[in-house]
Amino acid sequence: MGRLGLRPCPLIFSTDMIRDIHTHHLPVHPDEAIISYYCSSHSLTDMDRAVHLSAGIHPWFLTEEDITLQLAWLDTLLEDKRLLAIGEAGLDKCCHTPFALQQKAFEAQIICSEHRDLPMILHIVRAYQELIAYRKSLHARQPWIIHGFRGKKEVARTLLDQGFYLSFGQKFQPETLRYVPEDRFLLETDESSSPIREIYQEAASTRKTTVEQLEKAVSSTINKLFFSR
Repeated sequence: MGRLGLRPCPLIFSTDMIRDIHTHHLPVHPDEAIISYYCSSHSLTDMDRAVHLSAGIHPWFLTEEDITLQLAWLDTLLEDKRLLAIGEAGLDKCCHTPFALQQKAFEAQIICSEHRDLPMILHIVRAYQELIAYRKSLHARQPWIIHGFRGKKEVARTLLDQGFYLSFGQKFQPETLRYVPEDRFLLETDESSSPIREIYQEAASTRKTTVEQLEKAVSSTINKLFFSR
C-alpha cells in the first residue's frame, strides 16, 4: 500500500535501462540495476549474471587482517567492463570496525575512483563532516552518491551544496525526498525485497509527479553519471 492508503496500479517497465542504482539482489531483469558486491558478499556466486555492477570495501565487513586481501580483490575487478562505480564504500561511526581502519580503506577507494574515473556509491552513518572534509582535502572530482539517504532536509541541503548526489530507497523523509532537485536524485532497492517499480511509485507520489516523469529524470541523471562522462 502507498503512503496515501491507495493500492498502486501495476506498471510495466521496459528493461533497456538502469533504474535501480544500488541493490544487493539480482533482479528478474538484471539489466535494470547496478548490483553491489563486496569481497565477503554471499552473493558473489551470481556475479556472472550481473549486467552492471559496483564493487567496494564495506565498513561493516573490514578487519586489519583482510584489508590487503579486499584491496587486491577490488583491484582485480577494475578491468571488468561491467564495473560502473566503486562502492559500497564509506564511513560508519555506529559499527564495530575501528574508524581509523575505515578511513584507511575509504582513502584507498577514493584514490581508485579518481584514477579510474569511476563514481563512488557511499554508505555514510554519522560521518558527514568527515565525508565533506575528505572530498575537499583530496580534491575529488568524481561524483559521490550517498545511498539509502534518510536524513533531514537540512542535512540534504548541506550535502547538495557540496556537490553530492542522494539516492533514496524504501524508507525516507518525505520532506527531504521532495526537496532534492531531480538532477541530484536517484532511487534504489538496496536490501529491500520490494521491486524497484514500487519505490518509483512511492517516490512519484511523494514528489507529486508521475512515475513516467520521475523515471525520465532519474534516467537522465544515471546516464550522466555512468555513461556520458
